Amino acid sequence: MTDSTAIKLDKIILVLIKGVIFLLPLFFLPWTSEYFEFNKQFLLWFTMPIVALLWLLKAVASGQLKIKINPLNLPILIFLFLTAASSIFGLDKFSSFFGHFGIFSDSWLGLLSLVIFYFLIINTKVAESAENIIGLLKIFLYSSAIAAVLSLMAMVIPPKINLAEVFLGHELPKEASLDYNQSWDITKETLKKNPALGSGPGTFSQDFSLFRPVELNSSALWQIRFDKSRSRFLEILATGGLLGFLSYFLIICLGFYLDIVLIRKYLFVRAAGETAYAKGEEHNLVYVLFTVFILIFFSQIFFPTNTVLNFIFWFILALLISFWQRHDKLLFKEKIIDLHKTVLFYRLSILVLFVLSVGVFALLAFEVKFFAADIIAARGANREASLIMAVKLNPYRYNYRISLAKLYLSQAKAESLKPDGQGNNSMIQLNITKAIETGRKAIEMAPSSVLPYETLGMIYRDIRPLTLGSEAWAVKYFNEAFAFEPTNPVLATELAKAYLNNNDLVNAEKYFNRALELKGDYYEAKFSLAKTYLKGKKDSQALILLNELAREVYDPEVYYELGRFYYNHGEIDKAIDRFKLALSLSPKHSNSLYSLAVAYEAKNDFKEALKYYRQALELSPGNKELENKIKELSK
Repeated sequence: MTDSTAIKLDKIILVLIKGVIFLLPLFFLPWTSEYFEFNKQFLLWFTMPIVALLWLLKAVASGQLKIKINPLNLPILIFLFLTAASSIFGLDKFSSFFGHFGIFSDSWLGLLSLVIFYFLIINTKVAESAENIIGLLKIFLYSSAIAAVLSLMAMVIPPKINLAEVFLGHELPKEASLDYNQSWDITKETLKKNPALGSGPGTFSQDFSLFRPVELNSSALWQIRFDKSRSRFLEILATGGLLGFLSYFLIICLGFYLDIVLIRKYLFVRAAGETAYAKGEEHNLVYVLFTVFILIFFSQIFFPTNTVLNFIFWFILALLISFWQRHDKLLFKEKIIDLHKTVLFYRLSILVLFVLSVGVFALLAFEVKFFAADIIAARGANREASLIMAVKLNPYRYNYRISLAKLYLSQAKAESLKPDGQGNNSMIQLNITKAIETGRKAIEMAPSSVLPYETLGMIYRDIRPLTLGSEAWAVKYFNEAFAFEPTNPVLATELAKAYLNNNDLVNAEKYFNRALELKGDYYEAKFSLAKTYLKGKKDSQALILLNELAREVYDPEVYYELGRFYYNHGEIDKAIDRFKLALSLSPKHSNSLYSLAVAYEAKNDFKEALKYYRQALELSPGNKELENKIKELSK
């Protein structure tokens, strides 16, 4: 290879690395389901392997592989290896390698890309001088400044102009986070279960479900499923285990140690009992880099992270090592491997490069498919066809299957709501079958996640009026969902309702009470428990709960149930009073109108009964029972 070719490859590598540094803080696309993290990760996934191949190509063609040796190389490779092992043996291999849907920043592939970025910085001419390092910092600062300006504009521009609406088509969701104590509790419980390797990168959402703090049910955020810890360190400890955390902490400690020792050695020159600074601006540069490194360290203790913050950590670490490589040739050595040593060795290096190239391009093909799948799923005009295509392109992302299963369910329900004679029963059953099969496939893809089980439970719950035998299956899947999230009062309530629909009053009562233990003010559980008591002839307990609810909430259903209770116990006047209270809250509450008419009829007040039967008929035109009743009372 000629010198000019080597120079050209160096220039291409330099442009690509600078391009990534500039683009990463700014990079977003409005076409994917998640606009920022997924696209930033894809930028890293796609560019870093290509740049690494170009670097290896230059080495093979020139016959020399030059590798900078420093004390951080081995700990970084150990950390990379341990997180790979954690991904393989963790709860969700696909999410560990490619990122949890909606977050993506904790993927092992993203970590690999950042480690490649780090090694490229220290092993190329990108940061070979203080001027180059300052140039790279300026590129990143310019890009970050643009991103900051856009963020500030989004906050200060008048409400009528919403930048998120302008660029993305709708507003961004508000962020919420766990507090530090809750994150620590989840981490402790996860370590008890998986102490060595943790649950796997990108699986904190599953850790959260399993060890969700009960006290969260008393907060305004109780219905949120968190997929990030409050602290980067706590998240690494939970998802990477003790081994992953210690290897990562070793990298940081070595970084601090090297900087402190080398700052003392090179930037302070003791002569004649006096302290003097080394000449030039280099000492200012290393102070800036070291200060940023310290800030990133503390931010990882107290705050969650994202792709940009992870990038800054590896970027600053690479610049610090690049800076010191020039000052200490004994500690930071360069190993040169002569690839032309023998013909066999050179051919072997070409073979290795070829195999790596095939592997990289195969990985890039998968990444492009996954990227295309997300765009199609998020932006396809035909929702069903788009999700089917997304599943074909990326069969491992269970979220697409969940969305598709819900779509099939909604189509079945929509068909069933058509007027008599217009609904297609075959279409209803076909969509029900597709919903169930797709939901079960989602479970196969993510057997340790609560979402597929919850979705399948909802499907079996909602098809109950449309098919036979769904109650037992709803019980099964809500039971499994509740096992994955045992402190969620909603799942406890849904499981109890499934038992109630299956006429298992004992277990229905058990899980409604469990829901109320988890969240004492959960209306849905308390009201459903009251109806369970009524069904089980526990009238006194039902009355206590219904009266409690009547004092706590203004819901026509509560007064309606109270009215029914009093009517069934022969207290007609109290029943009428409660039915009227229900109508005062909802004048078109058809059940209360009908029940009020029945109650007046029981008192032989046919005039009032007729009045309410007619009102009920207005809400249900063509109802033969009401028409016959009105005719009977009008004689």
